[in-house]
Amino acid sequence: MNNRILVGSRAFFSGIDGFNTDNRNFIKLVHTNAALLPESKLSIHGNITYRMLREPASSMVAKVVESDNALLLGNFLVPQVAKEIGLSVSQLDTLLPLAAKLPAKLAYQSVILQGYITNGSFTLTAEQREAAYAAYCSARQAVENETETTAENNE
Repeated sequence: MNNRILVGSRAFFSGIDGFNTDNRNFIKLVHTNAALLPESKLSIHGNITYRMLREPASSMVAKVVESDNALLLGNFLVPQVAKEIGLSVSQLDTLLPLAAKLPAKLAYQSVILQGYITNGSFTLTAEQREAAYAAYCSARQAVENETETTAENNE
């Protein structure tokens, strides 16, 4: 695969009225590049491309769980990524410990993960997608409120 796959909040919420984010996150699965493995990041003009070593899904999931890096969880939740690496819904249970460690701004990923497990597929009901989006918006609002409070306290 030479193409990048859209990941991050845009992969889940594009098309929802009111959704807006400035950045675009992509993943590119690579076969080899010792300087960039197991994952690396390249940022150009607000577009961030994460490169990850293409391995069997079970190996990729095991390495992410072992690394204890919850920030990588969302990559496995994008249906196109899951299809590309051969990830099955039954393997998602392995990622549950990472979901508990997600920062508040990524709590929506836990909602998505639970939805996929409940549904037995990489799809969400309209209600589950709305719940994930509500979690996304709530976290963003909390960050905005905290930033405003900090700014007011510094004045």
